[in-house]
Amino acid sequence: MLASDSRSWVAEMQDHLEWERLLARVRARDRSALARAFSLIERDPDIWPAGWEPAGGHSFVVAVTGAPGAGKSTLLGALLGVVSQWDMSSSVVAFDPTSPRSGGALLGDRIRMLESASLPNVYVRSVAARDANTGTAALPALLALLETFGFDFIFLETVGGGQEATPLLSLADAVMLVVAPGLGDSVQLLKAGALELADLIVVNKVDRPGADELVRELSAYFRLIAPDPSLTPTIVRTVATERVGLEDVAEALRALRIRLEENGILAQRRSRRGTRYLEARVRSRCLRLLDEVLHAQHTAESTVGLQQRERTIYRNLAQRLASLADERDSECFDAR
Repeated sequence: MLASDSRSWVAEMQDHLEWERLLARVRARDRSALARAFSLIERDPDIWPAGWEPAGGHSFVVAVTGAPGAGKSTLLGALLGVVSQWDMSSSVVAFDPTSPRSGGALLGDRIRMLESASLPNVYVRSVAARDANTGTAALPALLALLETFGFDFIFLETVGGGQEATPLLSLADAVMLVVAPGLGDSVQLLKAGALELADLIVVNKVDRPGADELVRELSAYFRLIAPDPSLTPTIVRTVATERVGLEDVAEALRALRIRLEENGILAQRRSRRGTRYLEARVRSRCLRLLDEVLHAQHTAESTVGLQQRERTIYRNLAQRLASLADERDSECFDAR
């Protein structure tokens, strides 16, 4: 073995041991270790050991989506307090808009959860959502980490409620849609596709005009399309700023988990989650390689035509993908 190979092997073993020690502290519910591991994974999702994807167990993963202005963050912040009063733990991964200056999360969601975030059994983190696939790259590892810690609830708050939220919704056990009167009619919800994925609907700000009409429209829609009345999403009314209806939401979430477990839907969703994790991991790596190749091509001095430069990009990308495949082969061999 060459000296350089030996040093590389020793470094990998040291990294592995460090991760084992860090995860041991996470299993012991050490919040500082959890925060450290979360930051490392967010910076480099590949640092999470291969094959450690969450299988789904104790934690109930709920994606919270809805149009901007519906009150998702305020609702979640108040809901965390209710769950905490039940002696249950919860975590929120809030996908915030990206800062144009730093490239990080703008932390708008976490600001609205400051009061609940200080509770001992609540953990809130913001993740920058740069595009529709951002977050899904690191999310499998982050979910595995939070499940390792042993949270009862893991909430994933999306930036909006349209198609850009779909990759995150597909990685959850259940979807909670937050709507409010005055943000557009129910046809807009249908266009976004959110209603088709919702397991629980929270009509927030019901103290505003139009709330009753919105509830009636939603109820009529689900009566029309639901193949089985038992699968119709529960509709809960709230005024999050006044702490009205929050216990009903918490109870609805608890009942939803029981219902999904009893009819086998939860097991089906979790079995499909592995494939989605793999797709997210592969998509993220391929996009990262493509960005690197394009950046190298952009910075290189070249006098050749565009067609030749395009062929060069494809060849370089193919070489990088082949190297990545070789790395995965090596990992599989080492695992045996």
